[in-house]
Amino acid sequence: MTSASEVRFGGIPWAAELIRDPDWVVCATSSRTPKSSTEDSFFAETLKTDRTIKHLLSLHLKPDENADPPIQAVRTIMDLGDGVNGHPDLCHGGFVATLMDEVMGVLLTINMERASSWRRGEPSDLGLFTAYIKVNYKRPVPTPNVVLATARFEKKEGKKAWVVGSIEDGMGVVYATGEALFVQPKGKL
Repeated sequence: MTSASEVRFGGIPWAAELIRDPDWVVCATSSRTPKSSTEDSFFAETLKTDRTIKHLLSLHLKPDENADPPIQAVRTIMDLGDGVNGHPDLCHGGFVATLMDEVMGVLLTINMERASSWRRGEPSDLGLFTAYIKVNYKRPVPTPNVVLATARFEKKEGKKAWVVGSIEDGMGVVYATGEALFVQPKGKL
């Protein structure tokens, strides 16, 4: 079944091309689903309006069973409204950093969910939290706008994962790049 977001982005040539790419798979973005625990409420509720992020669609690179973790990259297409502005017709810089952190989290979550299903419910070693994130702002992000956020693993060592990402216009203009370190906490938070 085709989602409203797939229909919306299917009408944008660069986005439609990404959706049709046979090396990529449309996947659920679990942070867009409200949970009784209130986890993910920022993206599932606060940023899920006609003025913030009206539509969102994630795709992941087909798994490489020889890689750790198997899904090495994600793309998330977002339809941004003017409710995320910091200046007239421009996204707030903190919101751009939030998008970067979120798309990197989508990459981690997709792998965590996949690992848990493989291990029949055993905890995954990808239950990671942002230790640091660095965002390099290249140019302002105009709104309203459809943007492409990307994330890919640089490396993973034990309980640490380094991820890089970007926020782009889908046609070659890069608005921001980022790098982050995610760590698994030693104890329960």
